[in-house]
Amino acid sequence: MELVMLIAAVFLLIFSGFDVYGNKEKAADMDNSGIRPKDQRLLLNDPKAGSIYTVWGITGGKPYHEVGGGVDTLCLPHDPDDAPSDFPTRLESAAHLYGSEYQFNYRKFAEDDDVPCAVCHVQSSGSVMMIPAKNTCPSGWNLQYHGFLVTDNDDSGWYAFDFVCLHEDSEYLTEGARQHNQNGHILYPVTAVCGSLPCPPYRNGQYITCVVCTL
Repeated sequence: MELVMLIAAVFLLIFSGFDVYGNKEKAADMDNSGIRPKDQRLLLNDPKAGSIYTVWGITGGKPYHEVGGGVDTLCLPHDPDDAPSDFPTRLESAAHLYGSEYQFNYRKFAEDDDVPCAVCHVQSSGSVMMIPAKNTCPSGWNLQYHGFLVTDNDDSGWYAFDFVCLHEDSEYLTEGARQHNQNGHILYPVTAVCGSLPCPPYRNGQYITCVVCTL
């Protein structure tokens, strides 16, 4: 079955694969960058759910302070390939790609730690969806992981990213990538605001959870 990546945005529905942000998964051997995940757990190698770890990488995206550029959060490889030497033939400007940093502390990571990611393949599923404000899947769907919704801050002069479902057991990228505070693509938790969002069932200031499900 073809592998397709999911960048976990609200109610984005695609097929056959998904990204996991904030979590490093174990490969049988070192990847071709020579970097081994510090943690040898297999959180997403779950025969019951049909998920298989494929590759792990570096979370990145546009910097928080730039107006233009893409809004998607990306799972980048450790071994990037160069563009052809004659590309581009003419250039006026270019977009920028930065690494991601957590902007809060939780369990195994601290503010300003770099953010890892993993891409996983679901063998027997045709659909993947991320549900915000839930940590369980609908009846008949398989739970792949659950966690917390993150995106950019709401400060004036900061510019939008997509919503990403961060694994609840998230980690930092490597020992050499801790708390450098280089900013770039920075991730904050998301809270509910009462008004146009009905309260109840929501609560003002409630941190929003998320779950990734397959069928």
